[in-house]
Amino acid sequence: MLKALIVEDEYPARQELRFLLEPYHDVLEVIGEAQTAKEALSLIEALDYDVVFLDIQMPGMSGMDLARVLKDKRPQLNVVFISAHEQYAVDAFAVQVVDYLLKPVSSERIAETIRRLSDLSAGAPARPAPEVMTWVPCEASGHTVPVNVNDIVFIMAEHEIIYIYTHHERYPTRFTLQELQDRLAPETFLRTHRSFIANMHQVKEIMPYFNGTYLLKMKDKQGSEVVVSRSNVKKVKELFNIT
Repeated sequence: MLKALIVEDEYPARQELRFLLEPYHDVLEVIGEAQTAKEALSLIEALDYDVVFLDIQMPGMSGMDLARVLKDKRPQLNVVFISAHEQYAVDAFAVQVVDYLLKPVSSERIAETIRRLSDLSAGAPARPAPEVMTWVPCEASGHTVPVNVNDIVFIMAEHEIIYIYTHHERYPTRFTLQELQDRLAPETFLRTHRSFIANMHQVKEIMPYFNGTYLLKMKDKQGSEVVVSRSNVKKVKELFNIT
């Protein structure tokens, strides 16, 4: 049973969320409510919750600030953001939340959130290996932009946000580098560095760098350079038949 905390400054919104979660009482129980982030921190320190449903705009400390605190203090605690505004979605993905729900929240979206939480709960059965991606959903101005994997030049982690780079654009995505590494075709996409995944079909030049590392000059408009760590140089050389 997942123990849930609702953090929302408006009473009607808390009641509405309780109503939406009630059909899932066999897997999730709301055992706490807080009106402010400060109150929520006190409750979280007193009890081991599994998930926090967290509003973003609240008096005092915002929900986004609270999520950042929880990421450091309670990294195993699952956070689900609930907001009436789309513009916080990219920042939300940067703190690795489980889901981002837009008000008014529908029963269909709650069902999807519960499914995700159930999959993440302790003791969940192993899921089949994820299918290879054809499209990567990205974000732009509050909308989802599907990027075909063939258009990806490289992927980069920057300030805890994962960006997909195409020949002309870059888009943030909610996926982690590890998730993308697991779901992109390994014969095409190589994790060259802890911060980079490169499309090997988009490599223009391979250049020695320093201390045994290499740089890949890519075919995009900017001629971007992707770092190859020493531990991955051998893979790149083997792929391109470099002796």
